Amino acid sequence: MYKSNGIYKNAKVAFCIHNIAYQGRFARADFDLLNLPDSFLPSFDFIDGHVKPVLGRKINWMKTGIVESDLVLTVSPHYVKELTYGPDKGVELDGVLRTKPLEIGIVNGMDVYEWDPSTDKYTSVKYDATTVTEAKALNKERLQAEVGLPVDSSIPVIVFVGRLEEQKGSDILIAAIPEFVGENVQIIVLGTGKKKMEEELMQLEVKYPNIARGIAKFNVPLAHMMFAGSDFIIVPSRFEPCGLIQLQGMRVSSSLCYSSDLSAHSHLFITWRTC
Repeated sequence: MYKSNGIYKNAKVAFCIHNIAYQGRFARADFDLLNLPDSFLPSFDFIDGHVKPVLGRKINWMKTGIVESDLVLTVSPHYVKELTYGPDKGVELDGVLRTKPLEIGIVNGMDVYEWDPSTDKYTSVKYDATTVTEAKALNKERLQAEVGLPVDSSIPVIVFVGRLEEQKGSDILIAAIPEFVGENVQIIVLGTGKKKMEEELMQLEVKYPNIARGIAKFNVPLAHMMFAGSDFIIVPSRFEPCGLIQLQGMRVSSSLCYSSDLSAHSHLFITWRTC
């Protein structure tokens, strides 16, 4: 509505879809709270096919962003294709996307300075490609001591860092941990999210004191320690638009384990080099 005014007169609008599951759906009556001209209502208008919380017409912020923008892009080339496969992938906006060309996927970027293992301010032992083997063993011991696991650099350490919700597959991971009992492995999970999953996470140390730790907190220093000291970073997501964990994991020379379709991440691995 500002495009006809002043410096915005010739401005173009680009709308970037990070995760189409988060659309901003609200009751249709809430449109009145926006104090927008009625001419914008068709762009917001949306028929919600989900039973919960209310079945029927709503307003949808993401739909508006798609319809009113000059260019629609997203966070990876694969996600461009995935979003128009059908309602299960496009979360009921696939039809809108087919009428508004979605052609550009720009791969997520990470802060290469924050995640530089040779200068990382949160890790005790810095390293590069020439010292990675020795340094990661030492960082692993520091990590094990930090979370209270038996300190032994020969034990493979698997870590998960992320939101505790179904999309990220944290429930899959927690349910799979009993399968590791008796194996020479340690698992560390860090994240916040759904209350039930946080409670299950906090029980890991009680149930599996020698192999698992769950930390239901937002803790940046610990996340860096986990990446630097791990052998494997697990990504059990049911789907991923792109993801930063993969980039960060490769940057610190940890191996990545997936439960979802690897083709969704193939664009990340073609030209990337660790360290």
